[in-house]
Amino acid sequence: MENKLRIRHFGAFGVFLPDGESILLGSKHQALLALLSTAEGGVRTRAFLERTLWSLAQPEQAKASLRTALSTLRRHLGADCATLLSANRERVVMDLSKIEVDADPGKGDFMEGFELPHETTFAVWLEQQRNELTRADARNRAATGMLRNYSRAVLDSLLPPIAVLPFVHRAPGDAKSPLGALLSEELVRHLSRSHAFCVTSYLASRQFDPHQIRPSEVYSMAGANYLVSGTVNVTGQTYRLQVDLHDAERERVIWSRDFTEALSSLTSGCSAALRDVTAQIGWTVVGESVRLVGFRPLSKHDSHTLLMAAIALMQDMQLPQFNQAQEILAVLLEREVQHPVALTWMAMWHVMRVQKGFSTDRQLDAHLANQLVAAALAQDPSFSLALTVRGLIASHLMFRFDLAQDSYDLALKDNPNEALALLLKGTTLAYQNQPEDAVRLTDAARRLSPLGPQRYYFDSLSATANLGAQNYDRAISLADRSLQANPTFPATLRTKAIALHSMGQTAKARDVVKSLLDVQPGFNIARYEKDHAAPNASFGKDWSKALRSAGVPA
Repeated sequence: MENKLRIRHFGAFGVFLPDGESILLGSKHQALLALLSTAEGGVRTRAFLERTLWSLAQPEQAKASLRTALSTLRRHLGADCATLLSANRERVVMDLSKIEVDADPGKGDFMEGFELPHETTFAVWLEQQRNELTRADARNRAATGMLRNYSRAVLDSLLPPIAVLPFVHRAPGDAKSPLGALLSEELVRHLSRSHAFCVTSYLASRQFDPHQIRPSEVYSMAGANYLVSGTVNVTGQTYRLQVDLHDAERERVIWSRDFTEALSSLTSGCSAALRDVTAQIGWTVVGESVRLVGFRPLSKHDSHTLLMAAIALMQDMQLPQFNQAQEILAVLLEREVQHPVALTWMAMWHVMRVQKGFSTDRQLDAHLANQLVAAALAQDPSFSLALTVRGLIASHLMFRFDLAQDSYDLALKDNPNEALALLLKGTTLAYQNQPEDAVRLTDAARRLSPLGPQRYYFDSLSATANLGAQNYDRAISLADRSLQANPTFPATLRTKAIALHSMGQTAKARDVVKSLLDVQPGFNIARYEKDHAAPNASFGKDWSKALRSAGVPA
């Protein structure tokens, strides 16, 4: 049977007669045809069409507008093609058997560049349709082996893009002083080392005049969702940095904060102010991501929003929030098939499932984590985060410290600033009775300003390293800082209880153990010695004894 009409979905939406002649239609008529030609069997209810295309109109006006649109559309299609449309009181039907739908995604996006001003319901449908088609295309590419090249994927769209404008140097002081440029350049380095952002290079950011540029221009030209700007003032040997964090796309100031420290800290390379700026920016971006996924469908979010939200939620000790992180990562992996960053964080979720005491099958979680890391490394064999998580699986789940050290060393060879690799290598050295090196490496890891939601994890493992070195006061201090951010992380509670008992503060240790057993009601000494690396170290029996004395059941 010869088709009477051809509809092109991808690229510029078009409607054509069999001889190739284009039928010119208005935006509403094009949208109406798009809704009908994508429907199952070509059937849409009148109520759906009225609500989607005339969302601002009163019900009776929307009904009348649909009747008029159908009548006008039939007239534009011509007598022969008008019969393809039929309607009753409830439904509108398009005869798809006589229509050729050109659905070649190689021609561009679905309805590329198409808009219906003020019709937000249609805009939501259009975005959902594009997302569904993108995921279907990704699944098809995965099935046929036509996967995207994800090498060096840490620099792509899974990280939120950010740009730092040169800070403006205000009087008193020389207006031409390079201090503002120096601070901007250093902040770019701090943000890059945090691995929380895709950072526009400092050289690229210098093209913008900080006195005149609008955030939306940075968004359109550099693709940065977030923009950092500010001023610096000098008084004696102290500088004051005023920092503004902007939502570049919406031209909204998210926050404006002050940071003060000695000028000498910049020359020594130990700027606490810039570390604080980096950490607060990280916290803000992650918090915004969690907020967004809380009230909008996951398919509507950018990939970097999904990733940041998942990383934050997997830190939670509440099981529903922790499991939500897996759901978000599953959506991300469906969209970004075989992406090594998403694969690695899904592997990390399985590891943390064991560490948090949520796992019902430790061996299965270790197996799944290993498979996910292997898939990530198949895409990028030198990906430092995947190598780090492979080491974490070896050390914390399998107690194979030799394999773990090899993985950490490979990760640090690829990226000497991989904070998580330094942290875990240090913790592994603690279990191998090398306490001084363990403390040195975990301290170095904490100085690299890790992503905000993970700070408690860095403090917790650093506390473990200090416990192994018998630095009990410092172990307790770090554990307290970790518990401020995450008061229910079992590893931190164990470390604090052991440190308190070792200092002779048994009553306080018992209070901490009570909190530990509230978090993990089934926790006991036998489980501790089976599931954790510490009992395998020379001091393992002492730590088990300390927990038993503090009230952990046998």
